[in-house]
Amino acid sequence: MNRRKLLLVALLAFVVAVIALVGARLDWWSAAPPLFAGHYRFQDGFENAAAFADLFPRDYSRWHGFQRESATKPTPNLVELSREVVHSGTNALKLQAEPYDGHTASKADIEIERLPFTKGSHVWFTGWFYLKSGGDSSSVFLWDLEASHKAQSPGRRLYLQSGEWLASDLGKWWSGKTFRQPKGKEVPFPKDQWVRLKVHMFLSEGQDGTLEVWQNDTKVLDAVGQTLPTSKSVYNRLQIGLTANGNRKNPHTLFVDDILLSDEPID
Repeated sequence: MNRRKLLLVALLAFVVAVIALVGARLDWWSAAPPLFAGHYRFQDGFENAAAFADLFPRDYSRWHGFQRESATKPTPNLVELSREVVHSGTNALKLQAEPYDGHTASKADIEIERLPFTKGSHVWFTGWFYLKSGGDSSSVFLWDLEASHKAQSPGRRLYLQSGEWLASDLGKWWSGKTFRQPKGKEVPFPKDQWVRLKVHMFLSEGQDGTLEVWQNDTKVLDAVGQTLPTSKSVYNRLQIGLTANGNRKNPHTLFVDDILLSDEPID
C-alpha cells in the first residue's frame, strides 16, 4: 500500500472515530429513557445521625456518597457532621476545601444518586447555606445537578462568579449558555449568615428550558435556555457543598442544612 493510500485509510479511521465519539456524546444511538411521570421527594436536615457514616445507610434511603478531593495528599478537605453552626435541630453538614492548585479540582461535597429527572421534568430544590468569611469566594461551586452516565458528568451548576454573586453554567458541555444576573443589579452572596437557596428548573436540551434561582426571597436568576445536555440525558445525581473550590488563593468553609429536592413546587 502506497503512502497516499495509507494517509487516506488513516484519515478515514480518524473520521469514523470522531463520528462515533460525537454520536455517543450526543446520544444518536441511545434509546430514549422513559419519561419521568411519577413523584420524587428527598428531604434531610442531617438529624438522627450519631456519626457521619449514619448518613449513608446500606439501603440507599439517604445520601449515597461524598467527595473529598484536592492536590494535597492526604487531603485536608473535610466533609463531616457538625454542631458548630446549624440552621435547625442539632446537626448540619460542614465542608472545607483548600484552594485550587490549577490542576487538581478541590472538592468537599455530599451527593445523592438514582434521581429520575428527564426532558420535560421540573426540578425544585431548597437548602440553607452558610459560607464563612475567608477572602474572595469567586469560582466557588455550590450545587451540581449531573447526568453521571455521560462522559464527564455534564449538568447545570450554581457557582459564585467574579463579584461573588450567583451564576449558572452547563458544566462540561460545550453548547450551554452561562446564566448570569442582570448587569448592574447583581446581588452578592452573603457570608457568615444562613442563606436560603431555592432553585426551579424546567429541563430541555433546547432553548425552552428555564432556570429560576432565589437567594432568600429575592429572585437573582431568571433565565431561558438549555438546561439539559441532550434530549436523552437523565439527571441522576445531585452534589451539594463545595462541589469545587475553583478559587486559587483562598480555602473555604461552608455549612449546609435542611435540604429538600422534589419534582413539585416548593414554597
